[in-house]
Amino acid sequence: MATRARLTTFILSIFATFYTILFAFSFHASAFAEPGGFPVFYTAGILARHHLADLYSLHLQNIFHPASIGTGGYFYHPAYELLLLVPLSYLPQVPAFALWTACSLASLLIAAILLRRHFPSFPILTPFAFAPTLILLINGQDTALLVLITVLSLHQFLRHREFAAGAILALGLFKFPFVLPLIVILVFRHPRTLVGFITAAVPITLISVAPVGLQGIHQYITLAHTADTIEAIGTLTNLRGLIGTFTGAAHPILLIALSLSLVAYAASLKLTRAQFFSLALIVTFLVSWHSHFYDAVLLLIPMACFYQSKTLWIQWLPIFLLLTTPALILTPMHCYLLAIPLGLSLALLALAPLG
Repeated sequence: MATRARLTTFILSIFATFYTILFAFSFHASAFAEPGGFPVFYTAGILARHHLADLYSLHLQNIFHPASIGTGGYFYHPAYELLLLVPLSYLPQVPAFALWTACSLASLLIAAILLRRHFPSFPILTPFAFAPTLILLINGQDTALLVLITVLSLHQFLRHREFAAGAILALGLFKFPFVLPLIVILVFRHPRTLVGFITAAVPITLISVAPVGLQGIHQYITLAHTADTIEAIGTLTNLRGLIGTFTGAAHPILLIALSLSLVAYAASLKLTRAQFFSLALIVTFLVSWHSHFYDAVLLLIPMACFYQSKTLWIQWLPIFLLLTTPALILTPMHCYLLAIPLGLSLALLALAPLG
């Protein structure tokens, strides 16, 4: 145990230091780089200040952020996220990016501290030594905030406060392809989470729909479909990416069948609350329609649970992810490969319980 802890600390220190240096050198360029990340969040804030009702207009988004043309890097998150983005848009882009980065780092740090409360073996450095975190920061994505929201939900869930857990999870609806599958799995065994979720989700939905109206909903659907058709399937780290890459086609019926099977599998396992939530997150990551490499920071939660396992090979799963995921930074079109070890881990966990 002591040897593994020392090795883990050494690996985490090396990777965290290396990623810090890489991000420092790329910081200024990153503020303007990834069209689907911070730059589009920043311009969405500007667009909302002038044409809120047409937030999801493909024409206006192309005008306000021309880099989105041909890349699919459009803003199609629910409008309530603008409560964070509009204030940032009043700052120059580089300082705004610096503040956005600080919020992401703070979110991951708070999440790590909370995870360590429930999983004492979880090293605080883990989020900062994980390759998806580097890409999240470089792209200026918002998944770090979702990690914090999900950890806060887990914190309430483990304290048997299911209503609060569901309500907090609803705050993450700005990335609903992750939140909705997760709440569906949780509801199977803990139906009260749905009550809390709906209680918070209804006003969030109203806040998001009211400014854009029915026309905005139609524009949103068009925008999301346009972005989806441009999506490079190999960059998706889920079943959709895996199946689409190997078969060369979407196969929606197969994808739906596998997704429903995984959800049913996760719901059928008799586990502790921490184990159940962790496995539900892995399944959520696999079945989510949009799951990218930077979204893998959500796996920090099951990784924390794995660190605490009494089964040796499960304890080493986080180290395996830490060591192997950097290769996907160099080969982004092969990010679908991340779905393979996650799928295998689910199958093996059925034979070797987490505890």
